[in-house]
Amino acid sequence: MSISEIIAADGLAATAPRRHRAVAALPTLPVVASGQLWLVELAVAGALSASARHVMDGANVVIYDRALADAVAGSLPLGGYAEPAAAQDATASRCVRFARDGWSVARLLPARLAQRERTRRVQDIVDELAAAKVAGRLPVTILAAGADGIEERLEARFDDLAAIVASYPRDTLLAIVIDAFGGGAAAPLQAVAANGLAG
Repeated sequence: MSISEIIAADGLAATAPRRHRAVAALPTLPVVASGQLWLVELAVAGALSASARHVMDGANVVIYDRALADAVAGSLPLGGYAEPAAAQDATASRCVRFARDGWSVARLLPARLAQRERTRRVQDIVDELAAAKVAGRLPVTILAAGADGIEERLEARFDDLAAIVASYPRDTLLAIVIDAFGGGAAAPLQAVAANGLAG
Protein backbone atom coordinates (compact mmCIF):
# COMPACT_ATOMS: atom_id res chain seq x y z
CA MET A 1 0.00 0.00 0.00
CA SER A 2 1.41 3.41 -0.92
CA ILE A 3 1.74 6.29 1.53
CA SER A 4 -1.11 8.18 -0.15
CA GLU A 5 -3.39 5.14 0.13
CA ILE A 6 -2.56 4.80 3.83
CA ILE A 7 -3.29 8.46 4.49
CA ALA A 8 -6.57 8.24 2.56
CA ALA A 9 -7.54 5.11 4.52
CA ASP A 10 -6.60 6.70 7.83
CA GLY A 11 -8.47 9.89 7.00
CA LEU A 12 -5.46 11.96 8.07
CA ALA A 13 -5.89 15.66 7.44
CA ALA A 14 -3.12 18.21 7.18
CA THR A 15 -3.45 20.97 9.74
CA ALA A 16 -1.37 24.10 10.18
CA PRO A 17 1.17 23.62 12.96
CA ARG A 18 1.22 25.89 16.00
CA ARG A 19 3.98 28.50 16.26
CA HIS A 20 5.13 27.74 12.74
CA ARG A 21 4.80 29.45 9.41
CA ALA A 22 2.10 27.97 7.22
CA VAL A 23 3.40 25.17 5.02
CA ALA A 24 1.18 23.28 2.64
CA ALA A 25 1.86 19.61 3.25
CA LEU A 26 2.22 17.20 0.37
CA PRO A 27 -0.70 14.80 0.43
CA THR A 28 1.58 11.84 1.21
CA LEU A 29 3.69 13.38 3.96
CA PRO A 30 3.04 14.53 7.53
CA VAL A 31 2.95 18.27 8.15
CA VAL A 32 6.25 19.75 9.33
CA ALA A 33 5.38 21.15 12.77
CA SER A 34 6.97 22.88 15.73
CA GLY A 35 8.88 20.61 18.08
CA GLN A 36 9.38 17.94 15.46
CA LEU A 37 12.68 16.37 14.51
CA TRP A 38 12.93 14.91 11.00
CA LEU A 39 15.83 12.62 10.08
CA VAL A 40 15.98 12.48 6.29
CA GLU A 41 18.40 10.60 4.07
CA LEU A 42 19.22 12.07 0.69
CA ALA A 43 21.59 11.33 -2.13
CA VAL A 44 24.72 13.46 -2.34
CA ALA A 45 24.04 14.06 -6.05
CA GLY A 46 20.75 14.17 -7.92
CA ALA A 47 17.28 15.51 -7.27
CA LEU A 48 15.84 15.71 -3.77
CA SER A 49 13.30 13.10 -2.77
CA ALA A 50 9.74 14.24 -2.06
CA SER A 51 10.31 13.93 1.69
CA ALA A 52 13.58 15.89 1.53
CA ARG A 53 11.97 18.67 -0.51
CA HIS A 54 8.98 18.74 1.86
CA VAL A 55 11.06 19.05 5.00
CA MET A 56 13.49 21.57 3.44
CA ASP A 57 10.52 23.78 2.54
CA GLY A 58 8.92 23.47 5.97
CA ALA A 59 11.64 23.17 8.61
CA ASN A 60 12.83 26.15 10.63
CA VAL A 61 16.34 24.69 11.01
CA VAL A 62 18.23 22.37 8.65
CA ILE A 63 21.37 20.62 9.90
CA TYR A 64 23.27 18.71 7.24
CA ASP A 65 26.44 16.72 6.66
CA ARG A 66 29.02 18.71 4.68
CA ALA A 67 28.80 16.18 1.83
CA LEU A 68 25.25 17.49 1.28
CA ALA A 69 26.23 21.18 1.15
CA ASP A 70 25.57 21.56 -2.59
CA ALA A 71 22.14 19.93 -2.36
CA VAL A 72 21.20 22.15 0.60
CA ALA A 73 22.53 25.34 -1.00
CA GLY A 74 20.56 24.64 -4.17
CA SER A 75 17.33 23.80 -2.33
CA LEU A 76 17.16 25.98 0.77
CA PRO A 77 14.19 28.34 0.44
CA LEU A 78 14.65 32.08 0.80
CA GLY A 79 14.72 32.90 4.51
CA GLY A 80 15.67 29.34 5.43
CA TYR A 81 18.41 28.57 7.92
CA ALA A 82 20.87 25.73 7.58
CA GLU A 83 24.14 24.82 9.24
CA PRO A 84 26.67 22.03 8.74
CA ALA A 85 26.81 19.27 11.30
CA ALA A 86 29.57 19.28 13.89
CA ALA A 87 30.77 16.17 15.70
CA GLN A 88 27.93 13.64 15.78
CA ASP A 89 27.23 13.79 19.52
CA ALA A 90 27.20 17.61 19.46
CA THR A 91 24.96 17.57 16.39
CA ALA A 92 22.43 15.24 18.01
CA SER A 93 22.36 17.47 21.08
CA ARG A 94 21.91 20.60 18.95
CA CYS A 95 19.05 19.04 16.97
CA VAL A 96 17.23 18.05 20.15
CA ARG A 97 17.79 21.46 21.73
CA PHE A 98 16.30 23.25 18.70
CA ALA A 99 13.27 20.92 18.72
CA ARG A 100 12.80 21.30 22.48
CA ASP A 101 12.82 25.08 22.01
CA GLY A 102 9.86 24.77 19.62
CA TRP A 103 11.60 24.76 16.23
CA SER A 104 10.95 22.23 13.49
CA VAL A 105 14.29 20.59 12.73
CA ALA A 106 15.50 18.66 9.70
CA ARG A 107 18.62 16.55 10.19
CA LEU A 108 19.82 15.59 6.71
CA LEU A 109 21.98 12.48 6.39
CA PRO A 110 23.74 11.15 3.31
CA ALA A 111 22.09 8.12 1.75
CA ARG A 112 23.76 4.73 1.68
CA LEU A 113 25.76 5.05 4.86
CA ALA A 114 27.17 1.80 6.14
CA GLN A 115 24.46 0.08 8.17
CA ARG A 116 26.43 0.38 11.39
CA GLU A 117 26.97 4.15 10.84
CA ARG A 118 23.34 4.73 9.92
CA THR A 119 22.12 2.95 13.05
CA ARG A 120 24.66 4.79 15.24
CA ARG A 121 23.49 8.18 14.00
CA VAL A 122 19.87 7.34 14.70
CA GLN A 123 20.82 5.91 18.10
CA ASP A 124 22.65 9.16 18.98
CA ILE A 125 19.40 11.09 18.36
CA VAL A 126 17.42 8.49 20.33
CA ASP A 127 19.86 8.79 23.26
CA GLU A 128 19.66 12.60 23.26
CA LEU A 129 15.85 12.52 23.16
CA ALA A 130 15.77 9.94 25.95
CA ALA A 131 18.03 12.22 28.03
CA ALA A 132 15.48 15.00 27.37
CA LYS A 133 12.80 12.71 28.90
CA VAL A 134 10.98 11.82 25.68
CA ALA A 135 8.71 8.85 26.43
CA GLY A 136 9.72 5.51 24.91
CA ARG A 137 6.13 4.90 23.82
CA LEU A 138 6.07 8.11 21.73
CA PRO A 139 4.83 7.25 18.23
CA VAL A 140 7.21 7.93 15.36
CA THR A 141 6.61 7.76 11.62
CA ILE A 142 9.07 6.07 9.28
CA LEU A 143 8.75 6.73 5.56
CA ALA A 144 10.79 4.40 3.35
CA ALA A 145 11.44 4.58 -0.39
CA GLY A 146 13.35 1.69 -1.91
CA ALA A 147 15.43 1.58 -5.06
CA ASP A 148 12.39 0.19 -6.87
CA GLY A 149 10.37 3.27 -5.89
CA ILE A 150 7.95 1.48 -3.57
CA GLU A 151 7.03 3.67 -0.61
CA GLU A 152 6.10 2.45 2.82
CA ARG A 153 4.81 4.24 5.89
CA LEU A 154 5.36 2.61 9.25
CA GLU A 155 4.09 3.86 12.60
CA ALA A 156 6.38 2.66 15.38
CA ARG A 157 7.38 3.38 18.96
CA PHE A 158 10.28 5.71 19.70
CA ASP A 159 12.12 3.12 21.78
CA ASP A 160 12.07 0.66 18.84
CA LEU A 161 13.42 3.16 16.32
CA ALA A 162 17.10 2.17 16.12
CA ALA A 163 16.25 -1.53 15.72
CA ILE A 164 13.71 -0.78 12.98
CA VAL A 165 16.17 1.45 11.09
CA ALA A 166 18.76 -1.34 11.26
CA SER A 167 16.29 -3.69 9.52
CA TYR A 168 16.12 -1.58 6.32
CA PRO A 169 18.67 -2.19 3.54
CA ARG A 170 21.16 0.58 2.73
CA ASP A 171 19.54 1.41 -0.61
CA THR A 172 16.25 2.35 1.11
CA LEU A 173 15.94 6.09 1.68
CA LEU A 174 14.43 6.80 5.08
CA ALA A 175 12.63 9.82 6.47
CA ILE A 176 11.84 9.59 10.18
CA VAL A 177 9.42 11.96 11.88
CA ILE A 178 9.72 12.32 15.65
CA ASP A 179 7.15 14.68 17.16
CA ALA A 180 9.07 14.84 20.41
CA PHE A 181 8.04 18.26 21.70
CA GLY A 182 5.07 19.27 19.55
CA GLY A 183 2.39 18.43 22.10
CA GLY A 184 3.64 20.60 24.96
CA ALA A 185 4.24 24.27 25.50
CA ALA A 186 7.51 25.44 24.03
CA ALA A 187 9.49 28.58 24.45
CA PRO A 188 8.58 31.36 22.03
CA LEU A 189 10.50 31.19 18.80
CA GLN A 190 13.32 33.63 18.33
CA ALA A 191 15.18 34.32 15.11
CA VAL A 192 18.23 32.15 14.52
CA ALA A 193 19.44 33.94 11.43
CA ALA A 194 17.98 36.19 8.76
CA ASN A 195 18.84 33.95 5.85
CA GLY A 196 21.19 31.39 4.45
CA LEU A 197 23.77 28.83 5.29
CA ALA A 198 25.83 28.98 8.42
CA GLY A 199 29.40 27.82 8.71
